[in-house]
Amino acid sequence: MTLPPRTADTMSDAISLSSPNGRISNRAKAASQDRLRVALFGDAGLQRVQAPQPSRANKLRWRIRDLRAMAARGMSKRAFTMEADALQAELDAICEEPNHGT
Repeated sequence: MTLPPRTADTMSDAISLSSPNGRISNRAKAASQDRLRVALFGDAGLQRVQAPQPSRANKLRWRIRDLRAMAARGMSKRAFTMEADALQAELDAICEEPNHGT
């Protein structure tokens, strides 16, 4: 997506809207903000890009890796190892299903 070019007019409008000095009516302020929005981002506005989300299996793998690394460094060895084993069993159950999220 390409954005409209920035001009001195759009930048001066942005500065004047953000200035604490001076008064402007709510109607004029809303109209000015709308004009500035269209000038800066086009008619469609600024579009968000949806990042791909990790699967449940990948999240489990990362958590297991972190727990085992902390246990290897001596942090709550027994508790972290038990939690990692429980998560590993859950991961194994997920990966056995025909449509697992890997």
